[in-house]
Amino acid sequence: MKLRYSIAASLMAISAATVIAAPAAAQETTSSVRGTVETANGPVPGAEVVVTHVPSGTVSRSTTDGDGNFSTNGLRVGGPFTVQVTADGYDTAQVTDLFLQAGQPFRLPIMLEDTAIVVTASSVTGAIAKSTGPITSLDRDAIEGAASINRDIRDLARRDPFVTIDLSNSRTIEVAGQNGRLNRFSVDGVQFSDDFGLNNGGLPTSRGPVPFDAIEQLSVKVAPYDISEGDFQGGAINVVLRSGTNRFSGSAFFTYTDDKLTGDRTRGTNVALDFDSKQYGGLISGPIIKDKLFFMFAYEKTEESDPFDNGVGAGFAAQVPGITQAQIDQVSAIAQSVYGYDTLGQIQNAVEEDEKYVAKIDWNVSDDHRLSLTYVRNVGTQQFQQNTFITPPFALGLFSNGYELAEEVNSGVFQLNSQWSDSFSTELRASYRDYNRDQTPFGGREFPQMEVCLDPTSVTSGASTFTTCGGSRIFFGPDVSRQSNDLNTDNLSIDFTARKEAGSHRIKATVGYTEINTFNLFLQRSLGDFYFDSIADFQNQVASRLRYGAAVPSLNPDDAAANFTSRAYTFGIQDDWEAAPGLDLTIGARYDLYDNPTAVPLNSNFLQRTGISNRNTFSGEGVFQPRFGFNWQANDRLIIRGGVGIFAGGTPDVFLSNSYSNTGQLTNAIDIQRNASAATCNISPANPALCAAALNGVTGDIPAGVGNFVATNIASLAAAPVNAIDPDIKVGRQMRATLSANYEADLGALGDGWLFGVDFLYGNVIQAYQWTDLRSVAIGTLPDGRTRYGPFAGTGTTNQDLLMTNDSRGRSYVGVARIAKSWDWGLSLDASYTRSDVKDTNAITSATAGSLYSNNAFADPNFAAYGTSIYQIKDQWKFSVDFKREFFGDNETRFSLFGEYRSGRPFSLTMNDTTNRSAVFGTVGNGARHLLYVPTANDTRVSFDSAASETAFNAMVEQLGIEKYRGEIIAKNSQQSPDFFKVDLHVSQELPLFVGDAKVKLFADIENVLNMIDSDWGSLRQVGFPQTAALVSVQCLSAPVATGTAPGAGVVNTGSNQTCAQYRYSNVRAPDAALVSRQSLYGIRVGVKVSF
Repeated sequence: MKLRYSIAASLMAISAATVIAAPAAAQETTSSVRGTVETANGPVPGAEVVVTHVPSGTVSRSTTDGDGNFSTNGLRVGGPFTVQVTADGYDTAQVTDLFLQAGQPFRLPIMLEDTAIVVTASSVTGAIAKSTGPITSLDRDAIEGAASINRDIRDLARRDPFVTIDLSNSRTIEVAGQNGRLNRFSVDGVQFSDDFGLNNGGLPTSRGPVPFDAIEQLSVKVAPYDISEGDFQGGAINVVLRSGTNRFSGSAFFTYTDDKLTGDRTRGTNVALDFDSKQYGGLISGPIIKDKLFFMFAYEKTEESDPFDNGVGAGFAAQVPGITQAQIDQVSAIAQSVYGYDTLGQIQNAVEEDEKYVAKIDWNVSDDHRLSLTYVRNVGTQQFQQNTFITPPFALGLFSNGYELAEEVNSGVFQLNSQWSDSFSTELRASYRDYNRDQTPFGGREFPQMEVCLDPTSVTSGASTFTTCGGSRIFFGPDVSRQSNDLNTDNLSIDFTARKEAGSHRIKATVGYTEINTFNLFLQRSLGDFYFDSIADFQNQVASRLRYGAAVPSLNPDDAAANFTSRAYTFGIQDDWEAAPGLDLTIGARYDLYDNPTAVPLNSNFLQRTGISNRNTFSGEGVFQPRFGFNWQANDRLIIRGGVGIFAGGTPDVFLSNSYSNTGQLTNAIDIQRNASAATCNISPANPALCAAALNGVTGDIPAGVGNFVATNIASLAAAPVNAIDPDIKVGRQMRATLSANYEADLGALGDGWLFGVDFLYGNVIQAYQWTDLRSVAIGTLPDGRTRYGPFAGTGTTNQDLLMTNDSRGRSYVGVARIAKSWDWGLSLDASYTRSDVKDTNAITSATAGSLYSNNAFADPNFAAYGTSIYQIKDQWKFSVDFKREFFGDNETRFSLFGEYRSGRPFSLTMNDTTNRSAVFGTVGNGARHLLYVPTANDTRVSFDSAASETAFNAMVEQLGIEKYRGEIIAKNSQQSPDFFKVDLHVSQELPLFVGDAKVKLFADIENVLNMIDSDWGSLRQVGFPQTAALVSVQCLSAPVATGTAPGAGVVNTGSNQTCAQYRYSNVRAPDAALVSRQSLYGIRVGVKVSF
């Protein structure tokens, strides 16, 4: 027998070895091989096909059907594999060096002739990984060569042309211009995202959940049309872990960096650092029973120490004014002798630790059944200083006022792949994940927070209460937000998939069940917050203020927690149809059904004033997600693929939790302040006994009378703020369509095998999320025509009733052009250019409803504006150069360089009114976020406080290029921060250890090489969160006043219920593209790795 072959399919081989965007199908943990066995006379039925994973000896068998088709599923990823074909009347044929990627079925047509031959997979005509949507896939070799100073999987994901890493925001992964919270991150097929949604980085811990060395493959997909892909609207990022083989192998590594290996200057600014960081770990794998049972275990730990910048005395870069060590000692001595509490002194260093374990067992139960068990554990801790300010009002938080954030993830996965016949296979996967997030005060939770003013005696300066400090302050005890703060989620997921081969059709059906139980406790001041107006008052146990919050009526903080269950049911069916030679179609649909069986406590006051129940959830909501994809191999060099589908979900559970936590009924709070004019307090009606119990003879305990008052005096809860969900809420979803082409070119003298590719993505929002304040009601219009708001009748407070609802506006256009080339002498190059045009409404930057509402730009003051997204990176260039070669023996020398040049992040020009309920716009919490009205010359709708301000404003309009907006409200995110250019380098050299095949590798990762070359290069500058810059301060005038003329008495509005005849602009200032100093410096991490 002879196999006809050509080098045309080398396109497949290139895409598997580089990090350029390539084909994708389902986000799965296994691979598959499909193909046909034919002769010149037609298909060969009854041929035996044996697929063998060479490193482990794992075998999968199949027999061709009447049309010569065969299929094997549930295979390991990676390779190499061999495919052996035996048919009556023909010699045995073998295809070698086949490498597989997760979720990408490999098509292998085999033509039998009259003589035997062995060929490589890349030489078989028509052999290719079938797919529909764009993907970047990194194999083990690419991961080894990636420059990553923090051994962070985000450094792998950012190689995808659709991905941007926000270095100023916890290294968030943004895919195709979408918020990082909308991504799905998986490890061995199990969801491993921060599904609650508190971490901006989108991962459950700050440094990622698995050891770098445990990763076999990583892929990033932007529009995978397989029905198994769901629960995301950003990107799907999948990690497949390594497995043991028949060969015992292992490695151990150590890396180190510190301030001496880090830059100290960027754009003329000196940056003083003092830290050290080390990472160490290892991996071991091998057979327990050869060809049958295998194990893999990996471990990695990071230890990093970084001193706090601000404090008192030696060892701090900046001193807190007005505080001496003697005062710290005096306050600490009183705390110990009078209150029996150890303040722990000053906090000097922040210690961060991160520890990861992965254990995996693979069992070849038989040739037809393969079982795997995986355990992942990740514990990360970070330490924080609180209440320390070097700008007025000055303050120092002692060690006991700080806290440690600890995040712990434990996950287990069971997976069984079964080949029941030549045409029927199944996959059963069950997983459980437990996540704990605790913010633990260093001094424990047995004492309140105490704030001591360092004035020797009380100074009121005419104030009505003894609550204003004339000097600096010291804080100790657990800070107010850490006194009751705990999060636990446990996630159970069960998925079952069945596949049936039927000639040219491959039918897949899947069902899934997920249950998440959430306990989220956040109650401020549950232990109390005492303020002492002087050191003498502190000594005498005389407080001037007590703030206390409690769950009512029990006073048990746990009763304030959101404690609820969420469930999701998934059903899907799909047909992968080989419609014609070289043309594959994927046609399917997925349906997700949501259930929230835990009832939200009813707030009848909210229902009465709004007509909306606060008990609404996503329960009963379903999303139908049809998918279509195609892959057309037009000829030996050109492949065209694309598709269209609906993608839904990825909603952080905290959005739902807000409704459980903020019912307006679960908690009550009190703020008791000592009056300056009499020995009473601000409680009305007067309650001298309560005042005395709360503020005199303070011990640190909350007096019983105060607790009883909070539990029983709940009339004020009638106006308490509420978070609620729209009764007509729909699950967030987008439609996406992609079209891609890959062409392998022969450039003559420049060689063959040049891979050129283009990708185009169109996204259209069907349902997004929006937040609005129901207490802010339209009462009129402002001079520029925008709606003006005022408080809901009978609620003249600054509280909010925030409703989570939908918005159907949003769309994205993203185009990618790419090129790649590899040479057999060790050099690989690839580059890409991405152009994006993305628009949205609410940027969903945060977790709490208040922040989700306020951290946006507004035209209508009560609804986030539609326009350019802050996640749009207009232009982005990426390039990679990888060279590896064995110059002596089999010892590899490697240089890997990765760079990206990108446009700056967009930001909005706004005007600022910081009053609690804006006297101009009438809303609460977003006074600095209102889009600027740009007046025309002699515009009667605007006057300035001075002619100089008007001149400065006009100069700023010209400088910023916003003349076209004269007479209009400026567009959202019309401006752009400076461009950013970053280059990273990995260098390594293997050396022999002369013990078997053991080697030692010396390596270094250099981040931001450009800053090392020139301190003015590689700097990251951008307008800060939430990407708004107030160009002016604004007031409303009840009558027009000429520029430079001071308004008369009563002309400046003090409330939005007054007439606003004219805007008054003042305090003109330029946007500040602040230097993100730490991310602008170079860093070098050196390391050594021993492997055998």
